[in-house]
Amino acid sequence: MVEDVQTIIEIAAPREVVWRALTKPALVVQWLGCLQFQPVAGHIFYLQPDRARRLAGDVTDAIACRIEVLDQPRRLSFSWGFPDVPDTWVDIRLRRIPGGTHVRLVHSGWDQFEARETEDVRGGLGKAWHSVALPALRRVAES
Repeated sequence: MVEDVQTIIEIAAPREVVWRALTKPALVVQWLGCLQFQPVAGHIFYLQPDRARRLAGDVTDAIACRIEVLDQPRRLSFSWGFPDVPDTWVDIRLRRIPGGTHVRLVHSGWDQFEARETEDVRGGLGKAWHSVALPALRRVAES
């Protein structure tokens, strides 16, 4: 079985503030760098890793994501569709803790692939979620 990508952070802000950073379009772009995000179940948005295309609003070769679950202020779940590859899923859960919010992210669906096919991708995404995206979410929510 291919392991999920998992990461946890704690944010020194109330869960409702973290939820706002997680789902308000003007704030989502600051931590996730996506295009066309709207907090509506079923809505499709795009993660554009190419900075020039992202700045131009171009979704060519972008990762298409569809919001699956929107459970305010507890959970945001979305599909993650690399071009020409079956979808995987990102699930972000928020839990109140003393002094802030516990954020747990799980990127799953890798078991539909051979481990060797996804090892580099999962490793890169694990680092990106843990070292880039979630720390950026923390900065947005704590500011």
